[in-house]
Amino acid sequence: MENHVTTPEQILCGVLAGLFAVPQVRPQDGFVRLGGDSIIAVQVVGAARRAGLVLTVRDVLTQPDVAALAATARPLTPAGRAGQDDGIGPIRPTPIMHWLRERGGPADSYYQSLVVRTPAELTEETAHTVLQAVLDRHDMLRLHTVDGVPHTRPAGTVRAEDCLVRVRTDGAGGTEEVDREVHAARDRLSTADGVLVQAVWFDAGPARPGRLALVVNHLVVDGISWRVLTGDLAQAWDAVTAGRTPRLDPVPTSFRRWSELLAAEAAADRSTAELPYWSEVLAPGSDTVGRRPLDPARDHEDLAAHLALSLPAATVGPLLTSVPDRLGADTNELLLTGLALALSRWPACGPSVLADLEGHGREEIPAEADLSRTVGWFTTLFPTRFALDGLDAPDAAHGGPTVALALRRVKEQLRAIPRKGLGYGLLRHLDPHARRALAAAGPAQLGFNYLGRFGAAADADWQLLPEYGARLDAPGPGMPMAHPVEITAFVLDTADGPVLHADWAWAPGVLDEPQVRALADTWFRMLTALVAHADRPDAGAVVAADLTLSTIDQDELDDLAAALDVL
Repeated sequence: MENHVTTPEQILCGVLAGLFAVPQVRPQDGFVRLGGDSIIAVQVVGAARRAGLVLTVRDVLTQPDVAALAATARPLTPAGRAGQDDGIGPIRPTPIMHWLRERGGPADSYYQSLVVRTPAELTEETAHTVLQAVLDRHDMLRLHTVDGVPHTRPAGTVRAEDCLVRVRTDGAGGTEEVDREVHAARDRLSTADGVLVQAVWFDAGPARPGRLALVVNHLVVDGISWRVLTGDLAQAWDAVTAGRTPRLDPVPTSFRRWSELLAAEAAADRSTAELPYWSEVLAPGSDTVGRRPLDPARDHEDLAAHLALSLPAATVGPLLTSVPDRLGADTNELLLTGLALALSRWPACGPSVLADLEGHGREEIPAEADLSRTVGWFTTLFPTRFALDGLDAPDAAHGGPTVALALRRVKEQLRAIPRKGLGYGLLRHLDPHARRALAAAGPAQLGFNYLGRFGAAADADWQLLPEYGARLDAPGPGMPMAHPVEITAFVLDTADGPVLHADWAWAPGVLDEPQVRALADTWFRMLTALVAHADRPDAGAVVAADLTLSTIDQDELDDLAAALDVL
């Protein structure tokens, strides 16, 4: 009898094929060339762990192909397979929770939502069963506050029947019907009462697929959490249709445990050592973008103006695959390079701009923490400064050398950020001494959040319905805006390929619609220019961080490049 041995290469090829919804992944395929980013890398680490292999996000992002990645993997030890910690009890407020509290406004109505397709066979009883399985698996969905302190409660304390509203519909109401019910669900959220989740099932009748709108307080959910939740809904439904009680995959590291790790990390010497770096980023101050500074008394999120634009697959496909490989940059670096080029052409902006960037926040401290299945708000928020001088040359629009200059600057500054920005929040909100120093700086004028790539198979149940969009940062009435202009972007896989969706929000008293539209349109043009630049024989912008020679710095590298160019 022949023995079939599954190698690490085969396991990883299967993991990646599943995540990217492609028939086959080969050992010579690269993660970036497949269209991967750091958010998908977190999912790869979690899926590999469940298959018995230990990797780090850094491994996934730095190894050139699947074969090399498999060589870095190590078997998961029996100790590493221990069950989840229950996560029940008080939660230490994390940096992003402190940020929300400082921001002010009604936190109860600060929510995220998305709409998924439901199976034609779904009934109210099975909907309750599916939703209950998810509520019982993820402790943060059972959060409530006691004297202002967040606590998680045991499984079973939140009932699906209390969370789900059934709306009979023929689907004719479309987005207006969904918007109305989502806003009503938002108004039912209450942290004090432990109402963190509301679901609205739009029942289209027998034998017709319906829709499920999930409305969740942002305190307990983020972009990666939604991927976990939609996957768990599908897994629970599969069990129900097979006549089994849903038993969802365990969550190895709870959010409660993560909050304790963050508190310990804030007191560590490596965090304190970052204070000079962050002070230098903030030191030049912050110039005002637009007519006046933000006014928290009148510039509220519910009064913000919005502009939604999409960049088609013809540009986004290469931008996610061949262009990162050709230019030695990841997706986030490319998006921010295009934004820096656009800002340099924007009359409302000065020679530099201080921006707040958001990261997924699921960093490996310690490496044993597996957050790939943990539902919660992990976001890191940290400042960076874009130097715009010299980037407005006309050749940039055609993918000329100015694109390489912008890319080099952006890669240098992003790769110089310690620990992907994790330390800033620790210092700013959890370290009493550093908090005073960092809080004195002027506010950032721009907010940027790239939520990564969402897979969506055609006609798939429990998958995001793109026609209804996704509200992944939706404060309720009365919450002050955090920035004069904010960009939230994500990629959605469609039948035609990946499409980049961008939502622009701004304070109407600070900026006008033509000003923001001009910046938005220029950003997309500059992203197209990056694709054109990648086809040039002199494409690319090597920085010191790209090299393995730790003794060479950026100035020496630039001198070497100039000398070779002369020769």
